[in-house]
Amino acid sequence: MKKLLLVTLSFGLLSGCGIKDMADEARDNLRKTGNAVHLQVLTVALQEMLSPVNTESLTPPVRMFPYGDTFSKEATSTEVTEVYHTFLVDVKLGGQTVKSNPTAKDMRLEGRKISLAAGGVISAFVPHDKLVEIINEQINRGGRYEDTAYVILLTRYTYLRDFFFASVVEKSERVNMDSVRKAAEYFAEIKYIAQLPFVDRVKLHVPQFIPVINDTNPDAATTTVFEDLDITVSPTEYKLLARKAIRRFERDEVLKEQLYNTEEGRRLLAIFQAE
Repeated sequence: MKKLLLVTLSFGLLSGCGIKDMADEARDNLRKTGNAVHLQVLTVALQEMLSPVNTESLTPPVRMFPYGDTFSKEATSTEVTEVYHTFLVDVKLGGQTVKSNPTAKDMRLEGRKISLAAGGVISAFVPHDKLVEIINEQINRGGRYEDTAYVILLTRYTYLRDFFFASVVEKSERVNMDSVRKAAEYFAEIKYIAQLPFVDRVKLHVPQFIPVINDTNPDAATTTVFEDLDITVSPTEYKLLARKAIRRFERDEVLKEQLYNTEEGRRLLAIFQAE
């Protein structure tokens, strides 16, 4: 902060002394340095997120989480959308083949799964205010990536529900007030998406993405067929999630006492109880 203040002060002194060209050049150099650092952070985050060691397991892709978090917080809303769009194109079109009986390798299934996971991780970690920017830029104002924005919302919803919210409500051996705070944070985002006026458009369709072994005919050679992937958001599911969370928290007597008899507890409960 002191260094930035001194640089800013120096710019003011230089301009005041009439050396405006030097001040402009210094500002431009500082801006270029800032942009270079910004791009480096984004590049390294993407490289690490997609590295083989971090994409080895995708159920869930927890090794990708730290780098997706870094990317989502550093990137602008436009950069998030454009990178997500690239992943989505790979997921939808990357498996096209002219073969009549394609294998998972022919369909580039593993690579496309990684792209879908990468997009999901990025969408899950995008700060709320940046998500609102994406909605305004791409959906409310009819941007170039409107279709992609709907899928960003879809994967954010499913990742927050299945990996983050569930990790607290369904998979934690012990819960406490901090658990409730985190669950409330995830739940608020889930509910926000479910209540969007265009939630019926928040969906994902990927042709030929789910491999199914076709062995119905014992005399025929075993083949693999690929079914479509279709995911939507139920606009009322959040109510079931809320009830599930409250039941889980009430099982702990100490936590139940805190929730119903402290100001913070009642405020947190209200997040799950509000329609």
